[in-house]
Amino acid sequence: MALLTERVAQEIAEMHVFSELLKRGMNVFRSVAEDDATALVRHPDGDVLELKVRTNCEGGDKESSVFKTAEYRPDRFSFVVCVFLEDRNVAEVWVFPSMVFYVYSSLSRGKVKTRSLDLESGEQKYYAPLREYLRGFRSRWSLLTNYPEFRELLTSPEGFEDLEDIVTMEEATEHPPEEGIPWDEYVASISEPVWSQAAQQ
Repeated sequence: MALLTERVAQEIAEMHVFSELLKRGMNVFRSVAEDDATALVRHPDGDVLELKVRTNCEGGDKESSVFKTAEYRPDRFSFVVCVFLEDRNVAEVWVFPSMVFYVYSSLSRGKVKTRSLDLESGEQKYYAPLREYLRGFRSRWSLLTNYPEFRELLTSPEGFEDLEDIVTMEEATEHPPEEGIPWDEYVASISEPVWSQAAQQ
């Protein structure tokens, strides 16, 4: 079996994301610009969203829990869609507003600045891996398909905190209690705001 190159992994991820959005009635346009954007999504009300699709594959069938993207300035119209590949198949998709990815990722300050988000062994939040703390963003396609409903929450640090609360509660509702975050742990987890970190960078 041929090794999975980064390019092939990226194509698998992009085709999966495009397919999911098309099934949901979205207008998707692949970006041809020489920048970090993968695709543009146009809403009927005129909003145009920028998607950066990223995978956890570094080539040669090497898989990890890390997603990387070039350094960027977050805004309310951009999203980072992280596609977790396992044995060449799409196992999970995480739909992050650009600010969420920005706040929880780390920045490498080498010749080329890169942001890395490690869902497993990277930064932990309230003694839990980011995979658990941010699980409300897993398969959260509604952030893209119902974007106008969330638009106002994406304009300020306070709004982002509210968005985290909303997707976490939605995730808890969609899954059995044993798969969700215990309520007391969730209440404790929102006692300290994290969005101020972005303003300090």
